[in-house]
Amino acid sequence: QHASGLFSKVASASSQRGTGLNHSLRILIIRPSALGDVFRSVPLAVSIERSFPGVSIDWVVQEEFLDAVRGHPSVRNVIPFPRTGLRGWWRSPRGWRRLLSFTKSLRGGYDVVVDAQGLGRSGFMSLASGGRRRIGYADAREFGWLGLNERVHVSKSLHAVDRMLELLGGAEIEPVCDLRLYVPGDVEEGWGDWKARILGGASYVALAPTSRWKTKEWPMDRWIDLARDLTDEGHRIVVLGSKGECVRLSAFENLGKGVHVLAGSGPLAWSMAAVRDADLVVANDSAMLHAAVGFGRPLVGLFGPTDPARCGPYGRLADCIRPDGIAPGVHYRDRGLDDGFMRGISLQQVVAASLERLNVAAGDLS
Repeated sequence: QHASGLFSKVASASSQRGTGLNHSLRILIIRPSALGDVFRSVPLAVSIERSFPGVSIDWVVQEEFLDAVRGHPSVRNVIPFPRTGLRGWWRSPRGWRRLLSFTKSLRGGYDVVVDAQGLGRSGFMSLASGGRRRIGYADAREFGWLGLNERVHVSKSLHAVDRMLELLGGAEIEPVCDLRLYVPGDVEEGWGDWKARILGGASYVALAPTSRWKTKEWPMDRWIDLARDLTDEGHRIVVLGSKGECVRLSAFENLGKGVHVLAGSGPLAWSMAAVRDADLVVANDSAMLHAAVGFGRPLVGLFGPTDPARCGPYGRLADCIRPDGIAPGVHYRDRGLDDGFMRGISLQQVVAASLERLNVAAGDLS
């Protein structure tokens, strides 16, 4: 079933009022995770808000990722999804109560629900919301399509951003590829204090060496060598990562005062701000790479089993490095691959690409 005429009722009502505004229309976007996918889903909210000014847009996002969208001007309210807290919910009365509480938080009288996740849990959220129109992927996995009443067939060959925007196709919504991100204003003071205390106002390169999947990680020893080479060229380094990755990133601490590990020092919004303020971002296929796109920063993306044409930094394919000879059909979830493909990217390639972009940025400022 296609989404044709999805907003026709509200558009007609607004026209009759002659206001051109849609304060009564309530939309729910369901895109809880992963963090990189949350970052590159913001064009959905922008596209809807541009077509229907004044619309009320809520967003379900994993509670650890609230900072990713809570500062976005097109999003009115963010609903936290307590994924960790709901694990094994069926085992205890407390778990059932948590599930019930979360389910109640979804019932906001929504006219339209857009499930941009396409999984069983997001299909459940869509159904639980009670939304009148529930749109999503016709091929949603884990029977997630059962929670929808508007199922859109989207080509798997499209980039992930274009796939999500296709959900709005035929729904009187003009797709807007606006991936801009916004750092929540309430963290600026804390981030500014850290930056002044640690960096003294100096410019820096942000490195994001980790990934959820070993198959997508450039070897850590090469990241260490990259940091060393860039500091030898006079650049300071800020290393990004989650609190749980601090031990893995501790080796960077031994490189000297020009290298600083931000991981574990502040909230997700600090990492976003660090990307926004960086001269360059170098990252695996991971969240901070997509954040670099959202903040319009120079970047170098390192890819192996994942195809940057489908899941890379949107519109920035030329900024990606990927070894030749990777056959179609290789999947990053195949743990037997280890980091073999990523080892096909040499240190020299990454250093050269990084310095090239830093030199271009310096030339633009001169």
